[in-house]
Amino acid sequence: MGLCQSHEDDVIDADDGFEGLQSSSEIARRLRHVLDLAHRVLDEDSLPFIDLIRVVRRISRVSKAMRLANPEVITQECLQDGCKPLSSAEEARQLASYVYHAQLVYESDTDVVRHRLTTCGMMLIQHNKENNTGRVANYFAIDPRQKIAVLAIRGTSTFEDAITDIIAETEPLHIVGQKVLNAVLVAGSLRASAHEGFRLAAYGVLHQVEPVILHFLQPLGYQLILCGHSLGAGTACCLSKILHDRLFYTRPHMLRCFAYATPPCLDKNTALSMVPYTTSVVHHDDFVTRASLYNAKLMSTIWKEAKRLMDDDEFEECDPLSVVHRLQRIVKLDPKDDLFVAGRVVFVYKLGYPRRRDPVQYKATTKDGTLSRLRCFSFSRTSLTDHSCSRYIAALEQVASRLIGTTGRSAEEFQPWGEDKQIGPQDAPHCNIFFEDTRFSSPQPLPCGPPVTPVLPTLLTSRQPQGLHDGKSQC
Repeated sequence: MGLCQSHEDDVIDADDGFEGLQSSSEIARRLRHVLDLAHRVLDEDSLPFIDLIRVVRRISRVSKAMRLANPEVITQECLQDGCKPLSSAEEARQLASYVYHAQLVYESDTDVVRHRLTTCGMMLIQHNKENNTGRVANYFAIDPRQKIAVLAIRGTSTFEDAITDIIAETEPLHIVGQKVLNAVLVAGSLRASAHEGFRLAAYGVLHQVEPVILHFLQPLGYQLILCGHSLGAGTACCLSKILHDRLFYTRPHMLRCFAYATPPCLDKNTALSMVPYTTSVVHHDDFVTRASLYNAKLMSTIWKEAKRLMDDDEFEECDPLSVVHRLQRIVKLDPKDDLFVAGRVVFVYKLGYPRRRDPVQYKATTKDGTLSRLRCFSFSRTSLTDHSCSRYIAALEQVASRLIGTTGRSAEEFQPWGEDKQIGPQDAPHCNIFFEDTRFSSPQPLPCGPPVTPVLPTLLTSRQPQGLHDGKSQC
């Protein structure tokens, strides 16, 4: 049962902070706090609008010219930054497969979600579609054959989700109830700070799924995989840290988080501590993965320096990367407010500057949230479109295919569920004790359907399924 002595009290405490967000006055108060924080951080003389446009266009042209002249310029910069090329075919395959869960959770039709999951031998346990500020939709599914549970969390889809994104002030990650959790006292976890919107969303999901994890998954030895894109990624990262400290501290190998298009969401020390069990994927110039107060402050400083160099006719002679790296060392922010992308970072980027109809060649490198290219906005014509889940799928498919040695095959090779397979009553497993949009109440025997052949990759390849699902029906 992990290190917690009492979970019932903590589940109640975890939900206490959501009552206020039901009122527009409380939402407005939190948004004012965010604006006040941004004003304090960026309270400097800004460039006139005309000068700002001129500087941004000049910087964008220089960046484009550098990539056209040297297609490997990002590769060289990453190597100088201490990055290592992604070399594990198995890791690439996992990332290219689980991203489909981050995409599927955007589907609001429970029947469609259940159908897709059933085709790969998974059972839909919960489909929580509640949507409000500080609450995000999600689904919970299990693969009985491989003893894997997948918790997929939806990204920004509604106005309420956008408000959750904007509530960007930082607050302590852990909520400590009447009985202090032993785990959060270890390694300074009580000092962890998080993006307030993602933190609220994480506790909302925790309130829905913690009983299932505690009374069903852990006793049966299931590994838990968290997935999400954008807002779902930030929420998944915060939730994975909470779950690690509450339930998985002594068994960290039973928890994994695959986050796609992860926004900066946790303080530096916390983000780096999550490397063993959290992987964040960043696609090229994705703006959202760089959306932090630090980067806003740095970019304001860069624009002013560029304006000075242009006025002094020194812009063409300077080395842009050297200027950026020098300013990165100068610009400082309160560590509590300086948020990072969590865990191990897989940065997937394009070679050169491909035109709209040109084929795109990708490479992937790895580091963590201190990756230099994440500590500065990267403006290009694809900064917004690089954020879409479909772009992440295409990029990861190409990288995984090259590492596995299947270049040229379709992205559906990594898709867990088959689009054409027809599901009939005779081959659709059901889990009668779980109901969508409801909360798990008490553990009961789990009826199992006929054996199916799952295609999801397992992270515990050396572990053989035991117990309930040993290939024999025990219903």
